[in-house]
Amino acid sequence: MKRSRILMAATCGALAIACASTSIAMVHSTSVLAAGMFVDHKARAQTQTQASAQPWWAGFEDTAMNRLMAASQGTTESGVAAAYIALKVKTLELLYLENTHAAVVRQSALLQGSTLPHDDFAKQLAARQASAETTIGKLKAQRANYITYLAAQCHMSEASMNEMLADALQDKALPRFAAEVPRELPMSVLSNRNDINLAAALYGADPAAMPAGVIDPTDEAPGIEVPGEPPYAHAVVQAREQVAGALHRLQMQSDIANTAYTRVMNARAGFEASKQHRDRGDISEVQLMEDFQGPLLDLHVLAAANGELALAWVVLMGSIGNGASIDAVAGARSAQAEQLPFLHKVSRKLRNP
Repeated sequence: MKRSRILMAATCGALAIACASTSIAMVHSTSVLAAGMFVDHKARAQTQTQASAQPWWAGFEDTAMNRLMAASQGTTESGVAAAYIALKVKTLELLYLENTHAAVVRQSALLQGSTLPHDDFAKQLAARQASAETTIGKLKAQRANYITYLAAQCHMSEASMNEMLADALQDKALPRFAAEVPRELPMSVLSNRNDINLAAALYGADPAAMPAGVIDPTDEAPGIEVPGEPPYAHAVVQAREQVAGALHRLQMQSDIANTAYTRVMNARAGFEASKQHRDRGDISEVQLMEDFQGPLLDLHVLAAANGELALAWVVLMGSIGNGASIDAVAGARSAQAEQLPFLHKVSRKLRNP
């Protein structure tokens, strides 16, 4: 019983910390830098003085990311940001999976020598444990790959990189961009893009004289009249489509992350109820460990969703010409998009073996 109490204190504590540090995807405090990125061209002058000295990644307000950018000396900025975000996500996934593994091991120990009402449950637990162990190995390898990439980009050893990121990887909060997700953007944001400035120089146009209106990803056929030569107008239309696509993805990922956050909060409440049932003797510790795994899986989904949301911000920054390359985050996005092979179905039915 004493061992059981110690394990429960550790696992429940881990869940409480994870839930407490998991923040909602949409933030409500907007930094001066972020505010200056989404206003129209004339209004931007009011915040330009404060924002001009700040790089695009400062909007994440993340000390470790700032250090990585300084160490990388401006090379592959978006790739470094994406790798750091993915590393943070994989670290959280590993934490949640190790807690899941501990719960499964505890269930198996409790069931030894018992006659089970469900013949296949012990086999399910064995399969879960094997799957978790395999995936733990994969996650550790993925984390090592991200560390290797970041160390190379920052011109330092992997040991030094691990030391530099030690505190950041202990922090369970993922990088969040300090701005609310915009519903639309002014057309003037296109004037900051390199391709638009190049096209303007080639065809004698003024990139600051963007047509009025907004970039709304829900407007599939916007009526845009761009002054100047047809090739320049074509470049503006293409640029608008790219920004609209990036904005749509950001909005979609924000919705997904907020839904995942709601699921985590509901799961946390459900687990608190399960603990009360266990304390009253209504359910067994085996069932409590089963109920514990549900919130852990929801936390894993939330970590992946918030990671995708952070990457969507990086892509949007690139699309509006803030120095971030859209293509550079493709590898990290691919890694983030991997399905979660260890996610097993946990029983929501009460067992009391």
